[in-house]
Amino acid sequence: MKNPPYKMNPTRTGMGSFLPLWLSLAGLIMLSGCADRVDHAPEADTVADIFPAYYDLTIPPNIAPLNFIIREPGTKFRVEISAGESETIVISQRSSTIRIPLDKWQEMLAGNQGNTLSVNIWSRNKKQWTGYPTITHHISADPIDPYLAYRIVHTVYLNWRRMGIYQRNLTSFEESPLIENRTTGQGCMNCHSFAGNDPSRMMIHFRIIQPGTLIWREDRLSKIDTRSSGTMSAGIYPAWHPDGKHIAFSTGKISPHLTTRLNKVVDVADRVSDLMVYDVEHNTVTTSPRISTEMRENMPAWSADGRYLYFIRAPEANTGDEESLLHARYSLMRISYDTEWDLWGEAEMVLNADSTGMSISHPSVSPNGKFLVCTMSDFGYFTIFHKGSDLYAMNLETNAFRKLSLNSEFAESHPSWSSNGRWLVFSSKRMDGVLSRPHIAYFDENGNAHAPFALPQKDPSMYDRLIANYNLPRLVTGKIELDPIEIRDAVYGEPLPATFE
Repeated sequence: MKNPPYKMNPTRTGMGSFLPLWLSLAGLIMLSGCADRVDHAPEADTVADIFPAYYDLTIPPNIAPLNFIIREPGTKFRVEISAGESETIVISQRSSTIRIPLDKWQEMLAGNQGNTLSVNIWSRNKKQWTGYPTITHHISADPIDPYLAYRIVHTVYLNWRRMGIYQRNLTSFEESPLIENRTTGQGCMNCHSFAGNDPSRMMIHFRIIQPGTLIWREDRLSKIDTRSSGTMSAGIYPAWHPDGKHIAFSTGKISPHLTTRLNKVVDVADRVSDLMVYDVEHNTVTTSPRISTEMRENMPAWSADGRYLYFIRAPEANTGDEESLLHARYSLMRISYDTEWDLWGEAEMVLNADSTGMSISHPSVSPNGKFLVCTMSDFGYFTIFHKGSDLYAMNLETNAFRKLSLNSEFAESHPSWSSNGRWLVFSSKRMDGVLSRPHIAYFDENGNAHAPFALPQKDPSMYDRLIANYNLPRLVTGKIELDPIEIRDAVYGEPLPATFE
């Protein structure tokens, strides 16, 4: 008996058997597509929680991407960045760490100077997208100096071991060491300073091990011993004269202290201090009885035209009296000085601590000579340890001063200017109240400081992982063309003694 002919069952074989499956897959794809659309997602009442807190900023047209972390619950995130007619930057991913493509970001900022940059954020949680109000930034037409130099020090209270001075390209994320103390016997290095934001005119102090002052000028690197018979110590806090040929220093004896004061566990005292001026070309130091008194003169800063030397002054500390040592208030002073003829004027009061009720430190004059930014705190001058330390601006034409709106509830310190006078950089502990980080703020022609932002990082979580302080952020107009080996070799060389005149 022959078997019956084989008949195709449309419900089990051929395309007909896959028809329900295709319909199911198509339905899933449509549902997935709908689920991934953010067009009609409900909007939250508040902006997205992001870190760092990049909200409503004025940013340079040449700054690196403001990468951030979205701290909202979600399994998927979408970010759209737009400005003017530029192509929108779209980032859609599962990670909450947003890294903006460098080339697209640079093109967008360069082509939209003076315009608004918009950042739109969505998060998907429990199969539901949520949108957040748009974050907007103003793209300034004023560029920032392309490099930033700073010291990174790993420290706990008064103890440190690792530190280094680094330079960072602000248009990207490239960071390179100028010198690290692991190559110099773990000594201290500090007070890096530049003449007019010029990377080819720089100085760095080295202390404790292989002490001396390194000066980089006209492609020549020298190690100098600034101690002399007419001054009480080597130079401490430096300030380059606008002519690039003279550096003002404080001299004196400082001492760190552990205290019992709330929120001020650590402090640094200025036991005695004077001022001096070092002539770079002739390797000489000079001073005057008018800036070397029994009172404590410290932290020099030149006027933009170089005619005046600003500094801070406090009463003499009484021996054995910790209150007068640690908790004195410093006033802002100035004195005229002719560097060509070595002629000093009379010291004059600029801002009296008795009238402000605050102690003044870290004065820094704008390149146009119109404004002076300084730090004010309840006492002392080592404001990095003072939680209540804030930045103030003084109009040097009217002597009016005011607290800047950029301050936080934590310590602000070490302010300095960009070469065009439109950007301030300073150290701030606002992220966690413990560690200082570099922050940048726009400073307009009317003397108003705009909202500051943390130095952008390729991986923004770095700020959560790096247990170290950034000190003395200083803007420079280009890369410092010095090799770490050159600096190391100079540190191990014998210093040239300066001559007192």
